[in-house]
Amino acid sequence: MPGEMLEIETNANLTVGTGEMSRDADGWIWTAPDTPGHHQLYFQSGGETALLNVFVLTPFENGEDVSLDGYRVGEYNPVPLRGMERYVPPTGFIEMLPGMEDIQIAPHFRLGQFICKQQPGHDPTFLLVDPHMLLKLETLLTAANDRGWEADTFFVMSGFRTPFYNAAIGNTTTSSRHLFGDAADIYIDQDGDGVMDDLNGDGRITREDAAELAALAAEIADSGSDHWHSGGIGIYSANAVHGPFIHVDARGYRARW
Repeated sequence: MPGEMLEIETNANLTVGTGEMSRDADGWIWTAPDTPGHHQLYFQSGGETALLNVFVLTPFENGEDVSLDGYRVGEYNPVPLRGMERYVPPTGFIEMLPGMEDIQIAPHFRLGQFICKQQPGHDPTFLLVDPHMLLKLETLLTAANDRGWEADTFFVMSGFRTPFYNAAIGNTTTSSRHLFGDAADIYIDQDGDGVMDDLNGDGRITREDAAELAALAAEIADSGSDHWHSGGIGIYSANAVHGPFIHVDARGYRARW
């Protein structure tokens, strides 16, 4: 959020063009500028430079703001599901302007992969992307490649959804993790044909291929990996609109379907 402090544990040197930075015992403290938007932090160590893309969120007041710059958001349930903190309505969103689609937000994922499908062509777009989800996707992608399923990234069929869009497509739930930016409906599509690849090698594209990917996700979850925040794993069959896929989220507690 504007003016918020970000603590970064590192021994590397830091260079920034926006905001303010200061040293502390464990690394750096970067204070976000008052202007929302995309900011870049550069870390230098041993002759190498690493770029960290940071987004200062556009403030949002649930129940007061139903849209942001003409982009319809809708309203979140003001009462968090079972009182859980991860279901508290968000207080801000990433503003994605034209040209920001290809910003790298993880080694194998771009910002534009997670946008809501509403209002095509509307600029700017607003969205949320949770770091816990990105870490889970990267962990699953590495495991998939280790298993022999070649994949440069996952195809993200559905990432963030606004409450407005979620209701518009017929969903009645107000607690979908897509609304909070920590859920993704994904499949492997390395051959680019628009559907899940044949993961089990039976020559067909079926629910069983999604089940293979979901089983791998469950293996990682059961291993107790520090890179796997507890959450949901779901398997979906093909229909007239899409092929098989899986759902992964970081809701904070175990769920399977």
